[in-house]
Amino acid sequence: MDRRKTLKTLLGGAVGTAFIGTTTGCDRNGDPVPASAVEAETEGYGLRTAYEAEREENLRSERFFSDDELQTLAVLGNIIIPGVEESGFSEFCEFMAKDQPAVHATRLRGGLAWLNADSSRRYDGKSFTELDDEQRIAIVDEIAYPDPEATTQPPGVQFFNHARYMALTAYYTSRQGIDDLGYVGNQANVWDGPPQEVLDKHGLAYDPKWLPLYVDQEKRTEQIQWDDQGNII
Repeated sequence: MDRRKTLKTLLGGAVGTAFIGTTTGCDRNGDPVPASAVEAETEGYGLRTAYEAEREENLRSERFFSDDELQTLAVLGNIIIPGVEESGFSEFCEFMAKDQPAVHATRLRGGLAWLNADSSRRYDGKSFTELDDEQRIAIVDEIAYPDPEATTQPPGVQFFNHARYMALTAYYTSRQGIDDLGYVGNQANVWDGPPQEVLDKHGLAYDPKWLPLYVDQEKRTEQIQWDDQGNII
C-alpha cells in the first residue's frame, strides 16, 4: 500500500476544491501550477494528476539523507514502534523530507545531528547506531517525555516528538499498521430488508419485482447495471 495514496484519499474532498480557476495551487517553490497540468489519471489510483505523478517521480530520483542518517532513523524508529522499519519508516522520512522540506528536512536532519552529538558526548565518541540497546534507551528516556509545564521543549525532546509523529504516521498508513488496527473499511454485509413484522406494522410491502434485485443474497457481489434510459437491468 502507498501511504501517500492513503493520506490523499482522506484528503480527497479538500483536494477537489483546488481544481477551480485557471491555476490549481503552487508547487514547493511557490510557482503556480497551470490548470492544464491537473488532468486526472485515467488508470490506477485516480486522484493524482499528471503534474503530481511527474513531481513524485522527480522527488524519488533525488537523494536527501545519507546512508548513515537513514540507518539512524531506522534504529530510532524501531525503538519508537518495534518493527516500524518493516513498513518503510526511513524511506517515508526520506520522501517527506523532499516532498515537504520546510516541515521535515531541517527538523529531521538537525535532530539526527543532535542525537549523534549527544551519543558521542556520553559514550566515547560513538554514534547512536554504535551504541548498545541499553545506551540507546538511556538517551531516549531523557527525550521521550515532554515537560507539560514547559513553554519550550529542549532540542532533543522536540526532535523526538517529530520522529515519533513520523513513525506513527508511517506505521498507521502502511498495510501492516492498518491490519494491526483491525480496520477493514466499507464492506458489504448481509441485508435482507426490514423484518416482516415491521413492514406489517407500517402497512408496507416490497414490490415483488424489486426483491430479486435488492434482497437476493446470491447477487450481493454483483454490480448493478443500467440501460441507456437509466433503468436498472
